[in-house]
Amino acid sequence: MSQASSSAFNTHRNRYYNPVSRIQSLIQNLDAELITLCKQCSLPKNIASNSQNGLISQQSGSQHHQTSVNNLLLAQARSTTQSTATAGLAPDAHRRQLRNTYRTRVIDAYRNRRIFTVYGNYHTVRRALVRRGWLEKLPASRHAKLQAMSEDSLLEHARRGNDYEAVVISKMINNFPSFFIWQSKAQRDLFPEVKPYRNRVRRSQLLDFSTKVGLVGCAEQERWFREDGVCGMSYPRFYRLGANSMEERAAFIEDFHQTQARSLLRYLKEHRPADMIDPEHGAVLSITIDFALNKVKNMIRQKEHYSLDDARIKLPTPTEMIENQSFMVQSTKVLHAHAKFKVNEKVMAEYARLAAQYLDQIESLRQDYCWDGCRNLWILKPGYQSRGIGIVIRSSLDEILQWTSNNQNRKYIVQKYIERPYLIYRTKFDIRQYMLLTISDSQVTIWTYRDCYLRFSSQEFTMDDLRESIHLTNNSVQKRYKNKVNRDSRLPKNNMWSLDQFKCHLRHVGAPEGTWSKVYNGIKQNLVAVVLASLDETELVPNAFELYGCDFMLDEHYNPILIEINSTPDLSASTEITARICPLALKDCIRVVLDVPRNPLAATGLFERAFQVNYNVNKEVDGTRPLELNGTQMKLFDSMPKLRNTPRTRLLRKILNNVRTTTSRKFGKDKVKASSTLPTKVIVGKLAMKKLSKGNSRVIHVGNKTTLNSKARENLALQYTAPK
Repeated sequence: MSQASSSAFNTHRNRYYNPVSRIQSLIQNLDAELITLCKQCSLPKNIASNSQNGLISQQSGSQHHQTSVNNLLLAQARSTTQSTATAGLAPDAHRRQLRNTYRTRVIDAYRNRRIFTVYGNYHTVRRALVRRGWLEKLPASRHAKLQAMSEDSLLEHARRGNDYEAVVISKMINNFPSFFIWQSKAQRDLFPEVKPYRNRVRRSQLLDFSTKVGLVGCAEQERWFREDGVCGMSYPRFYRLGANSMEERAAFIEDFHQTQARSLLRYLKEHRPADMIDPEHGAVLSITIDFALNKVKNMIRQKEHYSLDDARIKLPTPTEMIENQSFMVQSTKVLHAHAKFKVNEKVMAEYARLAAQYLDQIESLRQDYCWDGCRNLWILKPGYQSRGIGIVIRSSLDEILQWTSNNQNRKYIVQKYIERPYLIYRTKFDIRQYMLLTISDSQVTIWTYRDCYLRFSSQEFTMDDLRESIHLTNNSVQKRYKNKVNRDSRLPKNNMWSLDQFKCHLRHVGAPEGTWSKVYNGIKQNLVAVVLASLDETELVPNAFELYGCDFMLDEHYNPILIEINSTPDLSASTEITARICPLALKDCIRVVLDVPRNPLAATGLFERAFQVNYNVNKEVDGTRPLELNGTQMKLFDSMPKLRNTPRTRLLRKILNNVRTTTSRKFGKDKVKASSTLPTKVIVGKLAMKKLSKGNSRVIHVGNKTTLNSKARENLALQYTAPK
């Protein structure tokens, strides 16, 4: 209790004989004031009665008598202050004062480009912007009931920081544009004229790496940007069977046959010769192994001596089709039913040696062949869907072709399944890594997050069961299944690990020093390659940015393999791992987007620059600036070459003589002087086209020499090189 209130209490106690009567009178006065305040603030009326009951109950004990009176006086002082702030002014004057205050804030926010709109439940983004002094322009779906109220009604209930105040301010800035917009991918881009900070980077569908079809397109283009140690993409091979492309369909069938041959050789390499033979009753002949060896041998020859002719898809002959079909039937018996070969152990040992030799050679030329196993499994994904919807795994060529033919509208991508991933306690997992892409006036910057987390499957990994609960590690898929009962107890119950837990596991299993640095550098190189491959079809809008969720797997040698990239990753707190990393990633994203442009030395959290691309955009608005080409006119030859006296050479001389006679008549001495300026300067534009059309002659005189123009040179070259 303060000293002032104590002295006041002592004064009141000395003045009045019975303090209870004084307390009752104070309670009555407080009731009247509270009722008045309830009418002005629309608060429940029972507050007064509750306070009265509490005070009466307090005065029942003599030990707490002095404390009750002092609390009463403090409550009276607080209520008097509130009544002075609100009831001291008339309701209209109070609303007018609030309205002016809010309008001042709105105008200041507009002048400083600090108005934002956030669609969805991204409260971390909202709080980060509000702390920086931004005002929110609410979407129609947020506080819909309050937005239906009038401005005067909202001002009556508006208090600092409550929802009424947010809605009032949003109504006042409704006609202003937003300078920061966090929206979904399907929404239309609003206010493009003010170039707001927008969390969407648009590009064409063919190179939109956030879809399966676009990621396939980027994988086709990244070879032009590949550079050791900087960018390079590790991605399972793929084919677009959803489109009506017979060439790509034929390429997939040929790849399927080649993969079957390598699978058979791997089967021979990984099994003992004695376990694969039955010299008397074997169901598979050695010709099947010879066919596989020859096929892989031809692949090695093509990879070592690659030419453009090898890139052309050649349709097999009827004989080759029969041989392929027979090989597929016999090899399937071995790979799936474990059929025996009808050879002796010595011959099988030599076959196993050759199989290991050929496999080592072909895998040294193609890294992705190391990810294949003995089952020839392929995964089918819809081209424009996510969260594991519509994904199936198949091992039969006929089933794959039939599935894609029956679902043409879903644009299926068939991709080689990674049969030999790195497992943790016999369980499959993937790595969720965040990437941020920002675009400024002249630069495209790729940011990678130094923290990530692992997502586990709920079941143990096996190739004998192709259910999604085993092979798809998406959290949206795994949350529908319960963990296997006899699963390793060292695995997390929520099927997620933090990066620190994964590093501890690497140390525990004896992984080489710097394994995670190798993995992280490989992740950065994959993401840089994807972004560079998509830049040709990317709309480079200043202030655009986008946060991506990138999924990677590891092979047996800790090499990262890019699986897919999501443009709208799940940032909800589904587990304790995501509850920690997702808000931090969003906060650091706002730091990079808003703070770094104003201060290049600003903190970026856990985001770091992985790569930066400089680009130049033509700033001409009307586009009337012409294209200029500077150079010297090319001469076909200064003097006539010595040619044989053949009918063709005589015809050539005759053509040249006709050209000289016609041009000498057409041009006089005055025109020769006018056309003798060098070097020439060609201007491409609307005015230049008229000038070029007037001077469209066959021969141009330069000084005393005669030079043919392009059309005459082309006709002359065609006639001179024409076949007999």
